[in-house]
Amino acid sequence: MNKIAIIYNPNAGSAKIKKLLKIKERLSLKSSVTIYDTQKPGDATSIAKRECKNFDIIVAAGGDGTINEVINGIDINTKLGIIPLGTANILAIEAGIKNDIKSICKSIEKGVTKKIYISNINNKKFFLMAGIGYDGDIVHKMKPSLKKIFGKAMFGFLGLLEFFKLKKYNIKVETESETAFGNWVLVTNSKYYAGPYKITKSTSIFNDSIVCYVFNDLSRLGFLYYIFLILFYGDLGRSTKITKIISKNIKISSKEKINVHCDGEKYGNLPIEINFSSESVNLLTA
Repeated sequence: MNKIAIIYNPNAGSAKIKKLLKIKERLSLKSSVTIYDTQKPGDATSIAKRECKNFDIIVAAGGDGTINEVINGIDINTKLGIIPLGTANILAIEAGIKNDIKSICKSIEKGVTKKIYISNINNKKFFLMAGIGYDGDIVHKMKPSLKKIFGKAMFGFLGLLEFFKLKKYNIKVETESETAFGNWVLVTNSKYYAGPYKITKSTSIFNDSIVCYVFNDLSRLGFLYYIFLILFYGDLGRSTKITKIISKNIKISSKEKINVHCDGEKYGNLPIEINFSSESVNLLTA
C-alpha cells in the first residue's frame, strides 16, 4: 500500500474541493492518503520538504504555481503526482493528464514516472517558464481573490488592458555567445503557454533544454501576428521580429523596474539569471 501525501491549495475554490475529496476517496481504496492544506505562499515548499521522505508519493493539488512550490521542496528521488485544479494547468496538458477523476487517479496509482527537466531562476526552480515584461505585468496585477472567482477570464481581461497600453520596455538578454535587446522576453521549458496553446517546437518539459524568445519591437499589430503564429503554427520562432536563443545560461537585466513571473506566479523584478542544469523530477504521468 502506497503512502500518498496531497499538498492542496485551498484557493482553488469550493467546487474543486469536492473534486479533491472524491479523488482522495478513490485513491484511499488502495493507498493511505493524507491531505495537507497550505495557508500562505511558501507553505507547499515547506510541507514537501518536510514530508517527502515520509511518503511514497507527493501530490501537488492546485495550479502550476502550487506545483512549482512543491517541486522546490521535494528531492530528486520523490515521485510527484499532480491533481490539476488551477487556471491554466499547463503541466497536466503537456503530460497528457486529463482533467477527470478517473484519469487523475490512474496517473497517480499506475506509478509510471517520466522525467521532466527543471531550470533555475536565481535560486528558485521552475519547470514551465519565466516571463519578463508583458505577461509579468499581468501576473503581478492579478489579485488572488479575483483569480479564484473569474479564473481565465480575469487573465484575459488584464491581458487586454496590457495590450491597449502596451509598454515597450528596454530589456537586455545576455548569454556566453550573444546579446539581444527587446521589449518582452519569454524563457520556456514548456511548449505550451496560457493553456493548450503551443508556442515552440524547440523544447518541452521532457527535453533537457530551454528556449528564450526576445520580442524585438513589440507593437499591437506585431502582437496580433504572434497570436496568429501560436494559433495556426504553434511556433513563435517563425517571426523575424523575435530573436530565438538557445542557451543553458541566460542573464536578463534592465535599467527599468520590470516585473517577472515564474510558472504563472509573481516572482519579483529584474535582474535575473536563468540556468539550466539538466536536473529532473520524477513525474507520474498518464
